[in-house]
Amino acid sequence: MAEATLLQVANLTLSLKTREGEIVPVRDVSFSLGRGEAVGLVGESGSGKTLTGLSLLGLFPPGSKVDGGRISFDGEDLLTLPESRLRAIRGQKISMIFQEPQSALNPVLTVETQIREIYRSHTSLSSTEIGERILEGLRAAGLPDPLTVSRSYPHQLSGGMRQRVMIAMALSLDPLLVIADEPTTALDPTVALQILALLARIRKRSGQSLLFISHDLSHVRRVSDRVLLMYAGRIVEEAPSGRFFSRGPRHPYGRALLASRPEGGILTRKEAPLAAIGGQVPPLWDLPTGCSFAPRCGRADTLCTTTLPLWSGGEGERVFCHHPDESPLGAPVHAA
Repeated sequence: MAEATLLQVANLTLSLKTREGEIVPVRDVSFSLGRGEAVGLVGESGSGKTLTGLSLLGLFPPGSKVDGGRISFDGEDLLTLPESRLRAIRGQKISMIFQEPQSALNPVLTVETQIREIYRSHTSLSSTEIGERILEGLRAAGLPDPLTVSRSYPHQLSGGMRQRVMIAMALSLDPLLVIADEPTTALDPTVALQILALLARIRKRSGQSLLFISHDLSHVRRVSDRVLLMYAGRIVEEAPSGRFFSRGPRHPYGRALLASRPEGGILTRKEAPLAAIGGQVPPLWDLPTGCSFAPRCGRADTLCTTTLPLWSGGEGERVFCHHPDESPLGAPVHAA
């Protein structure tokens, strides 16, 4: 477990102007992240996961604004810092692994040129020292021929190699916090598992904190100490990873996500039928009154459809639900 709190997000709320009107894609989000801890932020596409991660870097989309909250990181409130200070923190103290390395990497610059710029912006190392660090970082990211990779352009590398380059870039300055936003998107299953194993090894060796953003529960289980479940802009459950995946989530949305896993997956018993979640995620410009999940929830009653839930539970294990499910899932099937 983490020894001390590195990040504390309190009641973060963001609004965004769209063609449909103003929406609130991040609503009253609160969570913490300890030094050396890995937290998985999981939910369907459009739930607000990526925007929450970008907020930690002070990267907000055009037309958005912070309507409230606080982001305290390593003793500083990120929402009050000038842009010059945020630029110093990005990369050096907080870094991000983006889900689409093909888009995140500059197509007209070699890998070496792009990583070299990170060192030039944040350190006073000599050109020779930077070159050595680049090769060391690429090798640590699992690239067997770092010299050739460093001289390559992104389009000359496979998807898995580009993602390893992104990991090397994110870890170049040994940041305190790494945000991994869907780092296995568009990778085949074998390469995806290799990337997850790499992240786990690096974190164990360096002691860095990790915010792992994903819609894939099996991936979250592999790398996270604690799970945050997000739906329609809100975090609706927080639980230790072991409890979340063995006994099961307490929020009906989390239960439904587990039940919708393919038969034979690591999160469901083999005899359990595959179940779809009825209905659709409500649009953020037309959220229902009360609990946002109520229209899709088999446990919902009048209270759920008319009144916003309150948090129940303690620190590190809480649920945002009127009628949380306490029944165990049964004997779990462990990951290979």
